[in-house]
Formats: sequence, C-alpha cells, structure tokens
Amino acid sequence: MHRAKLFRALFLLMVIALFVYGAIHLLILRFEKGDVYPPYSSYRSDPLGTKAFYEALGLLQRVETVRQVEPLQKLSGLSEATLFLFGLQVFHFCAMQQASVKALEDGALGGGRIVISFVPTRDQPTPPAKEKEKKEKETPQEDADTEKDEEERLLNKEVVDLAKRWGVETELLVKGDIKASLRMAEKELPSSLPWHSTMVFEPQDPAWRIIYTRAEKPVLIERSYGKGSIVLCSDSFFVSNEAMKRERYPQLLSWVCGPHRKMVFDETHLGVSKNPGIAGLLRKYGLAPFFISLIVLALLTIWKQAARLGPVYEEEEKATVDAGKDAFTGFTNLLRRNIPLDHILSVCLEEWKRSFTHGKQDLSSLLPRIQEIIAADRAQPKKNRNPVQAYRKISALGMRR
Repeated sequence: MHRAKLFRALFLLMVIALFVYGAIHLLILRFEKGDVYPPYSSYRSDPLGTKAFYEALGLLQRVETVRQVEPLQKLSGLSEATLFLFGLQVFHFCAMQQASVKALEDGALGGGRIVISFVPTRDQPTPPAKEKEKKEKETPQEDADTEKDEEERLLNKEVVDLAKRWGVETELLVKGDIKASLRMAEKELPSSLPWHSTMVFEPQDPAWRIIYTRAEKPVLIERSYGKGSIVLCSDSFFVSNEAMKRERYPQLLSWVCGPHRKMVFDETHLGVSKNPGIAGLLRKYGLAPFFISLIVLALLTIWKQAARLGPVYEEEEKATVDAGKDAFTGFTNLLRRNIPLDHILSVCLEEWKRSFTHGKQDLSSLLPRIQEIIAADRAQPKKNRNPVQAYRKISALGMRR
C-alpha cells in the first residue's frame, strides 16, 4: 500500500515538473522571438522590431549601443550621443512629460542628436464637415466638457506639447505617391525610398529643413538645436528588421545616426522600463538564499503536519464496556491494579479504623487481635503469606463477638 502511494506521488511530481518545464520553455521562446515587446522595440527580433539595427550598430568598431530602460532624466552623457525614439505615438509627442522634454532639449543643446520616428499609419483624414457632424452626434455636452478639462490638464506644467513647442504640426494625406523623394541636394542620401505612412509634417518654424517629401509634403525634417540637432520622421519602417532584409538604405541610416559614436535606443516611450521588483531587490542585496531557506522550512513544516514521519499502525477498536462482568468484578479489578497484595490487609484495617467508631457497637476491643493476625501474616516469608486466610480469621473474630 505504501509503495502504491509512493508511486502516485512520484508520478504527480513528474507531471508537475514536465508542466513547469514546458511553460518555462514557451516563455523563453517568446522572449527570444521578442513579440512580448511593443513594435519597433530593440528587444524584438520579428519583422516589427529594430533588434537587427541595434545589433548591427554594435558590431561596428568604436560604436557603442545602449538600451535606455530608465527615465530619460536619469540618462547622462546625452550631449555626446544619438538618442533614438522609434515607433513613437503622435499623442505621446503632443503630451510628453516635462522632465523628459527637458532631458531631450538639454541633450540637443549640449551637442546631442535626437531622432524621433512615429508609428506608420495608413489612416485617411476625415472631411471636416463629416468629422464635425460625427463628433456632435457621438459627443454629448458632458463629454465635451470632459474633453475640454482633459485639454486643460494636458496643457499644465506637467505635460508639454512638443508639436507647439518645436513649431511643427502633423496631418494625414488624402492620397499620394507611396514613395518619398529627396528634397535637399544631399549626395549621400538616396533620391527616393518607399514610404509606409500617410502622416506628414507642417513646419511652423523656419529652422526646420525638409529632407524628404511625399506628395510635396514633408515626411522627414531636421533642425539645429543649440550645438546639436533634432530629426523628425513620420515613418519608422526603414529601421525595422523587415527593412534591414528587404529595403535597406545604409546611406540614410548613417545620416540618421549622425557623427556620434554612442547610440542610445530609448525603450521607455514604448512602455518598456526597468522595474526591479521583489526578485531584483533580493538579488541586489543578496537575500535570495535567506528567502529560499524560509520557503524550504515552510514546506517542511507543512509536510510534517500533513504526514507522520513514523510508521502508521492500525489500532484495533476495543470495547469500552464488557457485558460479561458486573460492577463488583470491576471494583475487584480496580483494587488489584491500584493496591499491592502485601498491603491489602493494612489498607482494609485503616479503612476499618475510620468507620467502626460510627457503628452501633463498640468493636475497639477487637483491634489488638486484628493487628496481631496481620502482623503474624506479614512476619512469614513472602511466598508463605496468605492474606485471604488472615482475612477469614479476622472475620471469624467478628462472628464470635
């Protein structure tokens, strides 16, 4: 029976071990592929990622590549590096944290290069009349007030609209060529390249230089900012893993990187940030063995409470009442278990001394004779003693009396 229980326990442990191994293996495969990360992340190795560009730059001599997974305000040395923000959403560009904006501008003022590319979009603009009519139907007065409050909140000191701050607006094309054409006479850049986004820019500041256009609308622009520069691109496809394989333009990539030797790939704007958590803190302060010991101790305690360490014997159920014996027999057995045989007469004598004085007759004259009989019996060797015969002699004294 114990072997059967042991076999079931081992089989259960084997099934659990196989399940855990399979789950961990699937997670490792997903992380190796990188599809758990957002599009245009340098951790992602599928067509939507930028891992190929990141690793290719790292293979170049005297070029250092770094992934930024902490807030931008904690980044140092940005004035001597090129910072990439690939796959940025438009609403993030129009509502960015003030601390991040300050870090970007300080880096550009010090000589750094800031490259921002947006998520490709194929949406078409809605006609103004239809858009207004649709908005009036779908947005009641309360929602309109809520949107107004939201706009006011976005314009407070904590959030900055970079479109207004840097003097550039965005819009969508109705239709146009699927290729972008070179606007500036740059020898090292290709004259045209495929463009996968309908978003275009409307520069409001003359400091912006138009590099590429699509349907006569700017899609890649650059401006000087202090000692450094800022580049805005409405498409991020040209830096993706798919583009590295099918539509690679090394001249454009080299121009985007600029003169710096340090390349920083920001991941925080994609939602990928460093969060140490409890496990990270345990590793940092060397507390992992301590907590592992606590877990093992808790498991041993649970096991001890759940199972006996010694062999288990099946106890036979014993009847508490014997129907074949009466109360006198039970009293006799009780006396035999609690009063030794040599002391039975002495105990009886002590009980008799406490009780005979309450009787109707005075039997104190029998006491010396009773003591003599008990003493004579105890004077004999232990094997010759006979308490029953002595008790009968004492009883005969009472009858003669």
